[in-house]
Amino acid sequence: MPYQRLARRLADDPAPAVTTLPDGSVDRYCRLSTGALDPVDRRTTFAREAAADGRKGFDLEPRFVEPGGQAVNAAQQAHALGAGATCYGHLDDPEPDRDAFAGLPFETVSMGRAARVNVLDFADSDLLLVEASPDLSAWSLADLREAAPLSAVFDADAVVCANWVSTPGMADAFHELGDASIPRVPFVFDPGDVLGSDLDDHRELREAVRALGNRVDAVLSVNPTELRALAAAVPDPPAPPVDDADRLLAVRDAFDAAAVVKHGKQEALAATDGGVARVENPTVDSRRQVGGGDRFDGGLAVGLGAGWDWPVALACGNACASHYVATSETASAGGLRKWLLDRDLA
Repeated sequence: MPYQRLARRLADDPAPAVTTLPDGSVDRYCRLSTGALDPVDRRTTFAREAAADGRKGFDLEPRFVEPGGQAVNAAQQAHALGAGATCYGHLDDPEPDRDAFAGLPFETVSMGRAARVNVLDFADSDLLLVEASPDLSAWSLADLREAAPLSAVFDADAVVCANWVSTPGMADAFHELGDASIPRVPFVFDPGDVLGSDLDDHRELREAVRALGNRVDAVLSVNPTELRALAAAVPDPPAPPVDDADRLLAVRDAFDAAAVVKHGKQEALAATDGGVARVENPTVDSRRQVGGGDRFDGGLAVGLGAGWDWPVALACGNACASHYVATSETASAGGLRKWLLDRDLA
């Protein structure tokens, strides 16, 4: 089984070098409340109450603050598994008297101001209220070059790049990277929420990833809803009846990617040049809604950077994500092995 092999690989103390980029956020976890409905702990309740006549406002109670952003979260997971992680992100705290990123235990290089995010971590589904980073919105590859030479950024066994939707300059950056002299490494790319994109936006995304693939092994990582949106927008979408394996193959062909990966609660799938690999996900009760997909990306990057085969790399991503949503903690290699053993998976 992939999880048994994963446990053996984790015992060998994998230590690939992993680079992540380019976002970052200060995540303020809040409790929402109002009147007799104190607290509002479900998204459906919030939606109903927000639409109710006479409801003018809600109380927002900050509970705690964490460093966040997809690049930061993926780097936290890679570091916890033993990788040498470096995050080139937007890590300047907007609050001058606070530095939410000061305690990160891996190397960080900031390219500007972080976003501010109020996280409403409802029991049924999370909701993020985002104050975007103007520096991230204006980011270009020149900012990364100013932070470090591309030869240093890509001197890694794997790269994680995320948050296309908040980074308009990423399209041009991918085209520039496609012409750059950089090592060919696995490049795990999680675009984020592409559901609102029109067909021109989808075409721009496809062309950018195809250009990027000239220099790196592009691995597109999406959740089930994002996969459906991408598959529906390709020039030659799969004909019904269709399942997620069909969608993955269609997206891989349209993007000319080394692989396309779907991560979700039930399973992870990867369409590669060897076909479609499938690994079921451990069933857990969720305590944390936000950040599981980022831990999947971090675990997947460690597996690919360490040279593991696809089933084991997918199992690593699954286990990291499931452990995080079940415990609210980023798993170490030893902690993840014990967690798998406790569930008779290793």
